[in-house]
Amino acid sequence: MADDKTKRGSPDNKRLNKSEPYEVAYAKSKRAKAATAKATKTSAKSAAKKSAKKATGKASPRSSSTTRAKSVSPAMKRTNAAPAAKKSRVPTRATPKPPKAEKTAENTAPKTMREADAVDLLTDDHLEVGALFKQYEKLAKKEAPANQRRTLAQTICDMLKAHTTIEEEIFYPAARRAGIDADLLDEADIEHASAKDLIAQIEGGNPGDDHYDAKVKVLGEYITHHVVEEHTEMFPKCRRSAMDLVGLRGEMEARKLSIAPNEGEAASTSEAVNDNRGKPTGILASLFSKA
Repeated sequence: MADDKTKRGSPDNKRLNKSEPYEVAYAKSKRAKAATAKATKTSAKSAAKKSAKKATGKASPRSSSTTRAKSVSPAMKRTNAAPAAKKSRVPTRATPKPPKAEKTAENTAPKTMREADAVDLLTDDHLEVGALFKQYEKLAKKEAPANQRRTLAQTICDMLKAHTTIEEEIFYPAARRAGIDADLLDEADIEHASAKDLIAQIEGGNPGDDHYDAKVKVLGEYITHHVVEEHTEMFPKCRRSAMDLVGLRGEMEARKLSIAPNEGEAASTSEAVNDNRGKPTGILASLFSKA
């Protein structure tokens, strides 16, 4: 009769080392079975998870959020962020303004229109005297009679004396009170002094002198430099300041009339600049052509 240990499939039959005790071989066989069963169970769970993922097409919430947090940079988060919903804008109506009691030139004129002021008055003077300097230049080239050149030169001197007077007595002091650059105004006073010296030499000279025409030409160059500085530096600052330029114009016009040339000299001035009205000439021609 065969022993149970020698039956087929018995632990004793599976022993590789026949000298190993039966109890040791039996324990090893039991542990191997348990490990095999655990591996089979684990593989079954993994296969079930994979099939579930394929069926839904999505990863688990925890794993997807963790992966995205690790792999997506802040810049990508901003780029991939969903656009914010646009707020619906409800049209609103402004509160109606009450109609004006009376329509006048002041409240109906376009905003681009403004009342003539002191700067406009000084600009007109610059245009007129510039045209007279151009007229004198033509007479000098043609070697016009001495009396004709002297009359025009005297008209220029009279206009410049009236112009510098209203600037020094009214316009420049008002500009200083308004805080306009003091250095700029000081330079203007010095330029006036240089022009006055040449005016005195021209008035006391003789058109037959060799340097008479040259003095008138140099006076024109002085005035040109002075006018350019006023139009590019001083006048823009005055316009941006709190100066009452409209009120100053009235004062300057009244003072100018008190020192204006006589009627004969005014008539000659009008004839000299008549052909140049309506367009900038002389000293301001280059400035107005760039505007």
